[in-house]
Amino acid sequence: MPRTPSTHRSRGPKHPTLADVARAAEVDPSTVSRTLRRGEDSARTERARRIWAVARALDYRPNLAAAALRTNLTRLIAVFIPRLRDEVLALMYEGIEETLEAAGYQCVVLATGDDPDVQLAKLQIALQRRVDGVLVGDAVIGSPFLARVRAAGIPCILFNRPRRGYRSITIDDRAGGRMAAEHLLARVEGPLAVYGAMDHAQNLIHRVDGFLDACRAAGRAVDPELVFHGGLFAEDGLGMAERLLTLPDPPQGIFAVNDAAAVGVLGEYVRHGARPGEDVFVVGFNNVFLARVMSVPLTTVASPMRELGAAAATALLELMAGGRPTSRVMPVELLVRASTGGPGRRARTEALPGA
Repeated sequence: MPRTPSTHRSRGPKHPTLADVARAAEVDPSTVSRTLRRGEDSARTERARRIWAVARALDYRPNLAAAALRTNLTRLIAVFIPRLRDEVLALMYEGIEETLEAAGYQCVVLATGDDPDVQLAKLQIALQRRVDGVLVGDAVIGSPFLARVRAAGIPCILFNRPRRGYRSITIDDRAGGRMAAEHLLARVEGPLAVYGAMDHAQNLIHRVDGFLDACRAAGRAVDPELVFHGGLFAEDGLGMAERLLTLPDPPQGIFAVNDAAAVGVLGEYVRHGARPGEDVFVVGFNNVFLARVMSVPLTTVASPMRELGAAAATALLELMAGGRPTSRVMPVELLVRASTGGPGRRARTEALPGA
């Protein structure tokens, strides 16, 4: 006689609960909840360390949805960035994620392509996810995005790109541009050119302004026809170099506001027979890995990318806790390499006070 099919449905493996952790650690569930909510890096007492050890041994994972209902917090942070194809932003994000995870938060990364419409659409996604805070690395001049974030009442910190009236963690972009100018002015007698990339990003504008101001102060103002704009990648710098090399007297000194574009410029000049440090002098910005390991290492303005991300995350945590973090400008450093003639003196900026 055939068996009647059972209506019993297997529940699968049982996931450990907060009560299981409490029993194994021999503490109250409320103590476990408070301890795990603060993050493992805050475990200073023997009891707290024991709770975290038990939680790891049991592979305990908190029910985030239930926690959100109890506390009105989701422990989610939205991180807005322009693009994913960027080592600079990737390193900043590493600092952000490491800092937030240590404090018990998770990140939701939203790439916008610097498109104001996409920014607003993805802000709605963040609001629907009920994020506890926002880190903005894609502030675009003229976009209504930041005003919408402020109107929503979400704690917000800008990183990489500053905007007036908003707390931000940035680097000393003007000083970096000035360092690049002073370095090239000392090595090149003829005209200089600048690749400024996007003109909707305030940090890049500051780099160009710092460079142009230093050139004017030295009595060698840059011809506006030799200031170029475009994307941030090697192919964009290559395109600039192609145009420069069609001129009767191509500039020998070129500053690009990021390393990838500088690599494109240098490569195209070399392809046309120029000798780095003799016929062409190229300075980049940020000091990405490629700048250090190229066959012709790139002179560049080094920025503390990972540290900047960590500082931005720390500022957001302070703001969400009711504090009043100030804006911060982090120092940069000129690293002289073969693309401008070899080793030379390093110059540092001093950290600026909070804005």
